[in-house]
Amino acid sequence: MPRRSLLLLATLTAAALFTIFLLVPATPHAWKGLAGSLPQWRTASTTSATPSASTVAELVTADREALKALELTAPFDFRRRCFDVRPTKGVRRSSLASVKVDLLAIPPSQGLTVDDLLPPCQESVKLDVPFFDPRAKVDTSALYLGVATTMSRVHASLPAFSRWLSGTGSPLLALLVDQPDLNEQAAAIGMLRAMAADLDIDIIFEPYNGDVEHDSEGLKNFALAEAFDKHQRPGTRWYGIIDDDTFFVSLPAMLQALKPYDPARPWYIGALTEGLFRVAQEGFKAWGGAGFFISPPLMSQLAASAARCRPLDQGFGDILWRDCILEVTSPTVKLTQLPGLNQIDLWGDISGWYESGLHPMLTIHHWKSWHFHPIPLASFITSVAGPDTFLQRYVFNDDVVMTNGFSIVHYPHGLPDLNLAELTFAEDVNKMQKPGQLMFHYSLGATRPALQVGREKVSWELKFAAFGPGARSVRQFYVKKRVEEEGDGARDSVIEVDWQRG
Repeated sequence: MPRRSLLLLATLTAAALFTIFLLVPATPHAWKGLAGSLPQWRTASTTSATPSASTVAELVTADREALKALELTAPFDFRRRCFDVRPTKGVRRSSLASVKVDLLAIPPSQGLTVDDLLPPCQESVKLDVPFFDPRAKVDTSALYLGVATTMSRVHASLPAFSRWLSGTGSPLLALLVDQPDLNEQAAAIGMLRAMAADLDIDIIFEPYNGDVEHDSEGLKNFALAEAFDKHQRPGTRWYGIIDDDTFFVSLPAMLQALKPYDPARPWYIGALTEGLFRVAQEGFKAWGGAGFFISPPLMSQLAASAARCRPLDQGFGDILWRDCILEVTSPTVKLTQLPGLNQIDLWGDISGWYESGLHPMLTIHHWKSWHFHPIPLASFITSVAGPDTFLQRYVFNDDVVMTNGFSIVHYPHGLPDLNLAELTFAEDVNKMQKPGQLMFHYSLGATRPALQVGREKVSWELKFAAFGPGARSVRQFYVKKRVEEEGDGARDSVIEVDWQRG
């Protein structure tokens, strides 16, 4: 029987038995792919009703749209693996979790095109994950967030913000550093308010009262102190200062991480950047893109001292926040470091950072600037399997490691020392040469040399994801592009990983 007929028969049978994932995109925009502008992500709680995918025709359409989003060169090879996740009390996130199966045991379907039907899963692996209650609605309104940015960047950032901010109750204060008078942009501001409301985001806009043209980034960022004071909210226990490319894995987890600290006392909580070189340059401070947190008593003191602190400006916002704290507090409020806040001041191939097994994982930064990875799409897994599974490493029997939401890597010559981060990256912008020393990264510790891609390390990277009905399942697509060095017989390769919550 021809291969296309076999695939059609398999798909029809699987659809009839409801044994495969009948998935549709999270929103109508989500199937547009990752080329050019990013798709309009939304959380499960704000996703509008999606059409039924109970017919083979709809499944075929979903397959074709997903494959088009991957921009593959046909013909390509395809594998599909499925996992049934079971939220289980007593299971904890770890640096490396073992799954006693071969991930690549099932041979790929070869020579497919975007018009072919994708074969269903041949089996589903049961996987226990850290317990979470997907129905629980945790109010994080005690955490008041602020970002100093431009009006256009707010518009571009709201869809990504919605993945972690929608429906949480946490207000977002947007200080528009390019707008001295919001009345002059009333129509555009109204559009942004409507967009935020549609995404269930509580947003407050504030104009910048300084010199829009000439003030430094530092002065504009520090102006959040007075803006917070102006727009106080009852019940605020923490203020969080972020960049417009800061991504929270889970706001409830962030608030839980702050629980050991009494917000009635002055606190300055954050994290250093990864590289000691930058710490030596800029000093001991909380790096802003990772997100840092200030308690109400300290924020009130900083707002009251803003005029005294502005002359301390050195050009960077997080430096001015630190220097003002040093200037006005007695005894000095020192930085309290909180693991899990990630600045990611790294350049080039930063797969070694993502694949290092860091935990906890609270924030990610620079994902759409210094490097690119579709973090909002990658985070879809948190709605199905819980926040602790995002970027969790799973090691399989066939020397394969899946970093959930980032990559699937096969090590043909055996596993390297996975306790050490692979040194694939450089520490400064536009510098591709890796540092000569192997022990220098603050959050990573000791590292190991980078492996030769294609020979010592074969990688598929996540390029696309979509929810299934009711956000109880998610479909991930990991892609390895063909390279000339592999020869004439080489093809693009796709591994689809489907996750379903029982």
